[in-house]
Amino acid sequence: MKNLYLIQVDVSACTGAEQAYLPYTAGVLAANAFRSETVKENYCFKEFIFLREDIDKVIARMENPAVAGFSNYCWNTEYNKLLAGKIKEKWPECIIIFGGHNVPENKSFLEEYSFIDILCHGEGEETFRDVLTAALSGDFSSVDNISYRKDNEIISTERTVPGEIADYPSPYVDGWFDDIIENHPEITFNAILETSRGCPHRCAYCDWGLLKSKTRLFPMSRILGEIKWMSEHKIAFVWGADANFGLFDRDLEIAQALVNAKESTGYPERMRMNYSKTNFENVFAIVKKFKECEFDRIGATLSFQSLSPEVLHNIGRKNMSLDFFRTLLTRYNQNGMKAYSELILGLPGETYESFIRGIGQLFEIGQHYVFEVYSCILLPNSIMGQSDFVERFGIKTVRSEILRHHFVTEAFTVPEYNDIIVETESLTREMWIRATTFYYLAKAFHGNGLLRAFAIWLHYEKNVPYEKFYDGTIDYFEGNPGLFVSRMYREIKSHADEISQGKTNRKLLFVPAGDAVWDDHEYLVLNYLSDKDLFFEEMMPYLKSFDIPEDIFESLFTYQKNILRTPCDESSEIKLNYDIHGYLQNVYVNEYKPLKKLSHTLKLTDTDVMYDWQSFGKFVVWYGRMGWKSYKDKVEVIE
Repeated sequence: MKNLYLIQVDVSACTGAEQAYLPYTAGVLAANAFRSETVKENYCFKEFIFLREDIDKVIARMENPAVAGFSNYCWNTEYNKLLAGKIKEKWPECIIIFGGHNVPENKSFLEEYSFIDILCHGEGEETFRDVLTAALSGDFSSVDNISYRKDNEIISTERTVPGEIADYPSPYVDGWFDDIIENHPEITFNAILETSRGCPHRCAYCDWGLLKSKTRLFPMSRILGEIKWMSEHKIAFVWGADANFGLFDRDLEIAQALVNAKESTGYPERMRMNYSKTNFENVFAIVKKFKECEFDRIGATLSFQSLSPEVLHNIGRKNMSLDFFRTLLTRYNQNGMKAYSELILGLPGETYESFIRGIGQLFEIGQHYVFEVYSCILLPNSIMGQSDFVERFGIKTVRSEILRHHFVTEAFTVPEYNDIIVETESLTREMWIRATTFYYLAKAFHGNGLLRAFAIWLHYEKNVPYEKFYDGTIDYFEGNPGLFVSRMYREIKSHADEISQGKTNRKLLFVPAGDAVWDDHEYLVLNYLSDKDLFFEEMMPYLKSFDIPEDIFESLFTYQKNILRTPCDESSEIKLNYDIHGYLQNVYVNEYKPLKKLSHTLKLTDTDVMYDWQSFGKFVVWYGRMGWKSYKDKVEVIE
């Protein structure tokens, strides 16, 4: 019997971790391979290696491996390389197989890394099973979708389109993870739920694009069995692997099964889905189900990636009209349901002006709370990652270390990296730095609400574009370098500059909140709120520069400063001359009404006050996802 090991190390979990993902990809490979009698008769499955353990300790416990299969993505490829190299050094006859999204379609991994023997391209269930069978004779010529070494030559076999998935077994239901859970009672486990595979869209930045596979459905019996297994085994968090959950009507049944499972056992506790870009009615119904049992902390995804028509053309994407999204977002807000939007910085054709205008347009349609901006990663198996596309748009990248925000500083003992786009023919590196800084400021000032009341009033009453208001803060900071607010700005700008040059990705720590690593905008928020009085004192000259009538300015300023949550601040009473709160509540549901003059006293109460920065950082800034938790949540007129 030949000893087989499968390696899929978690994104951050190391020895002693409190949480970890079950190795789903490795599990489906094992479950399918060992349905083969030939594999069962010739291979002994030894272990899933899924924690980021010390590599020497992993080597020490391995027993004469004949095959070691590695699942690769950006968060574990460097670890896999080091472990694979040491396996090959100690056991030269061991066959090292690399597969996964981070394995390029070409032969480059074999040319670059002598310790790798076989590359599996595309979906892996049938390919991996066939490789194990072929390894018994040493002849891999009949196995499709691989590249391998033979007599000092690298050979690539025929690429075939992925087939049906209905008969693929489930690693959960078949018991492949039972021992992991039993042997690690100290770990709270998360899991992947895959109800369909494939994507009808061909967005250039996504590594689904080159696969050219139609969307295929797993049987409902398998899905319901997996949900039952996850519920019984107390899986805390479930990540949905589907590209477009909600696309099919049966997804409503799946969502209900998840809700039923949680109501029955308390598990899974949380769920996160990638929602359909087209079937908005189904998505709304699913998000409503999840909201009722507090299942999905993030809510619906109303993604754009870019609002520039030129960019959308370049990446092969088409968005719904902004009027449609305004109506949809209003519907979510009116029902108290969460929805967030995504943009990507660095897409071909984007300029600084078009990028910040896109963020301004998000605010205009009512996305005042949560928007996310991602640096564009050049994925090796995306359309954008191909050499002709890179050359056509003048794409330049740097290798940037991946930091796991909110984890302790030592989460990665072996650094992992992404290739991020920092320059294109339409976006200079200097403008990339300013754009990165802009969106961190916009997320802090608007998403987290530090200056949102002013931005909204200026937009509606003085026709000041949102992007002009926030872009103006950069000029203000640059012109007043001695201020506290300017020093914080320079710190995140310097961080963006360092990243653009491929320097070490510096960890941003807010000392009062412990040794967790913070995202740049969160770092800004925590620091600015740590001295809220100084923040507003130093921002006042900028706010005054817009010539807001003095009585309105006073009410805006008082409301804006006191509505923000900070640790230990249970409640406050403020006297206002204008109904700022009612005015903003109408804007949030896209029902603008003129600001009313109204002398009154508001009592602002935080019904879930945090008494230390560590709790505040976790539950308000991180879990609160910007604007959803930033403001005191009970507002009463008391006089």
